[in-house]
Amino acid sequence: MTFNEFIFKHTIRNKSLYLAYLLSTLTTVMTFFTFSTFAHHPMLSHENMSQVVIVGMNVSSLIIFVFSFFYVLYSMDIFLQSRKKEFGLLLIQGMSPKQLRKMVFGENTLVGFVATIGGILLGLIFSQLLLFLSKSILGIELPFYFPMYSIIITFIAFTLLFFSISLFIQLKIPKMEIQALLQSDENGKGELKVSPFKSLLAVLLIGSGYTIALTVKGIQVFFSMIPVILIVIVGTHFLFNQLSILVISRLKKNKHRFWNKTNMLVYSDLGFRMKDNARSFFLVSVITTVAFAAIGSLTGFKEMTYSSVDAMTYDFYLTDIDGKKQELAKNLDVMQREIDNENLDMMQLRMKLVNVPSNEHHNGYRVISHHTYQELAQFIGNKALPDDSKTYRVETKHEDMSSNYQKGYLKQLPVPNQSSLSVESIQVKKEVIPGFQNVYVVPKEVYRAFIDQYGEQQEIGWLADNKTRDKQVHVASRLADIQGLKSKALIMQSITDIYTPVLFVGFFIGAIFFVSAGSFLYFRLYSDMSVDTEKFRMVYQLGISRKDMKRMVYRQVAILFFTPIIVSSIHGIVALKSMYAMFGQVLQITAFWVIGIFLIIQISYYLIARAFYFKKLYKEVTVD
Repeated sequence: MTFNEFIFKHTIRNKSLYLAYLLSTLTTVMTFFTFSTFAHHPMLSHENMSQVVIVGMNVSSLIIFVFSFFYVLYSMDIFLQSRKKEFGLLLIQGMSPKQLRKMVFGENTLVGFVATIGGILLGLIFSQLLLFLSKSILGIELPFYFPMYSIIITFIAFTLLFFSISLFIQLKIPKMEIQALLQSDENGKGELKVSPFKSLLAVLLIGSGYTIALTVKGIQVFFSMIPVILIVIVGTHFLFNQLSILVISRLKKNKHRFWNKTNMLVYSDLGFRMKDNARSFFLVSVITTVAFAAIGSLTGFKEMTYSSVDAMTYDFYLTDIDGKKQELAKNLDVMQREIDNENLDMMQLRMKLVNVPSNEHHNGYRVISHHTYQELAQFIGNKALPDDSKTYRVETKHEDMSSNYQKGYLKQLPVPNQSSLSVESIQVKKEVIPGFQNVYVVPKEVYRAFIDQYGEQQEIGWLADNKTRDKQVHVASRLADIQGLKSKALIMQSITDIYTPVLFVGFFIGAIFFVSAGSFLYFRLYSDMSVDTEKFRMVYQLGISRKDMKRMVYRQVAILFFTPIIVSSIHGIVALKSMYAMFGQVLQITAFWVIGIFLIIQISYYLIARAFYFKKLYKEVTVD
């Protein structure tokens, strides 16, 4: 048997040893291929999509590939560390260190090739399924196509990736004495050393990062973002590497808790496990925080923009931009014909107003009469004015990003050729006159003074049933040449068209990071299988029941799966709170939906992983 045959047979016959590692790398290839399939779909080509989105998809592909490199590299490192005893046995049998490195290179090349081919094949199935569901997921219908370009680019990229890592990993092969390699699985790991200073530093860094993130607002969020991220990342490293171990040490000193039922067995090596998994927890926490923040921000901003447009009072609104009454009448006739052609039942509301241009004292505003306001109020659902002799500023209840432009209102309204009038604010459900400018309601005689000074213009609004949104989009599309026409339905459709590919990119990258984090934790769990087998075999021989063993394993797996996810969820909520504060918005409920969905996925992942792990562990423990 040649050496290459030995490598091949050793890999195939120990498939259970390689399976978790193979699946984790295969998942990475599959997700990259699936994303590439969508990114290079003919329907999402340069002619059909904005350049910003195309650049975003290309950059996202690069991000996913870079992440894949470090993910595979770290997975391979863990895989090699778990095989120290095996390496020691091979060296005893006469294998030279050079042959050992050659064997590792050959094994990883073989696993990488299988993972690349398998990932592409699974990606073909998964991507075509997503194409089939694209209409419900993306809101657009993407036809099937054979992604030859994605197959080629994925095969070349991951062949180079696995080859490069197989070369680089030669430096990672354990360089210990044979005796140390053979004893690597023994429980004695020395004494845990914890720094109280670094543990305190973890609390101070994360606490200060949270405080800054939650207190800054507006443009300050942008300037504080990088320092806060760095502070929290360093604090998270110390959290897992120092503080968690310190807390476990304190728990072990609590005799009542430590000696309660099976806690002794759970806590006995928990500190060492946290120390060994600190880097894994840190990596998973950072990855999932990025996923939470990216998806939460995208969905939240889309929701804010969408709700802001949805709060618009009028479904159609026509403005007389040039003040030409004949042009307005002509546009009105054209609009009415299109509305009639679509059989749209719409209420038309005409309003007269005065536009006051901006100067050094104010940013410009609009003036309407009490009579105009009262007529509009009864149709749009606003309350009537309490006193027709006073001057009011109309303030909507709906808080949107445009409200920031309306905060600098006048408390004294200057009337042409008259003294200023005191202004009171009245809060209403809907905007009376659309736009970013403040709207003031004045008595009849005051309104005439404004007309004499600035002139009067007419604007027209239409109210329709929300169930006719599709017809409204058709009408607005055909009337795109009319200046000064705004359509709520068309704006909402434009928002959907813009955000759909962007949200897809964000969701896909977030899902990739999250799934990769879950598979990484699953792989990390299996890398400790030999240690768990020896420990539980001893306690099984002492007479522990299957039920108690299952409870211990489930708690152990829960700590592994939920410790980094809980930390990243808190990080994500704080990050999203800071993001929304940049725009003067409160934390959107959408952010909690995103995190909640991911937590449900993680719980499902945990339930499946613990069942499979215990089944395999119990089989190994009870074997004669």
